[in-house]
Amino acid sequence: MNHDVKVESEPGLPPCSTLWMGYFLFTIFAIGFPICATIYIPLYFLSFVYPDTQKPADWILRWGIGWLMRVQPWLEGDFDLEIPDGGVLLVSNHRSHLDAFLLLSRVKGIRILAKQALFYVPFLGLMMKVTGQIPTHRGSVNSFWQAMKMIAEKLKRGQTVHVFPEMTRCEPGFRGTQNFMVAPFLMAKDVGSPVLPIVFENTDLVWPKGTFGIRPRQKVRARTLAPLNPAEFASAEALCAEARRRIDEALT
Repeated sequence: MNHDVKVESEPGLPPCSTLWMGYFLFTIFAIGFPICATIYIPLYFLSFVYPDTQKPADWILRWGIGWLMRVQPWLEGDFDLEIPDGGVLLVSNHRSHLDAFLLLSRVKGIRILAKQALFYVPFLGLMMKVTGQIPTHRGSVNSFWQAMKMIAEKLKRGQTVHVFPEMTRCEPGFRGTQNFMVAPFLMAKDVGSPVLPIVFENTDLVWPKGTFGIRPRQKVRARTLAPLNPAEFASAEALCAEARRRIDEALT
């Protein structure tokens, strides 16, 4: 049986392997599930009575996912994600599902805007709900603006929120960035939270969109750029344009 999957738009690269994807899913169940079920979820519910337990719960989640990523022999990368404390909006280009795993493994207490369908996936959906991730239903204007309100509230509470302004992953082989949604930048400007651009490179070579497979040992990179102060921009559109310009510039 052939466990390799070809991605036609990436000529000259080795095929993606469904065996490595199977290994990744197995380690999610073997490492992620016990940590979430036995440690994080009890602390999460305890935080309703003792709010101070949320911080150690977030640290444990990052630590657990960090270990999950460390046991992936297929992953090689250079990760430089320096995130300040307090309410900050993280924005980045979106090349692969791998982007979210890298964020969760390196940013404590991060809350990511994600499509509603992921919240219905067994185990993953439960984990996303109890870790406070932000759902939005694709194609629903009402759901989208409800998600934007949640982002604003979390920023006001001093939480770290991440949005992929492209709102979808790029196609394999795509260069640069796709159009950015302005709404998240409007929330940051209204609240007065800084915007921190993040650049992902080559994650789509490892886990391309539309492929159930992983291409091992393609070096990926994730790094933060200089933060943006919303007060220095006349509009959310200008803030959005500058964040995209900086990410595009870093990708060249």
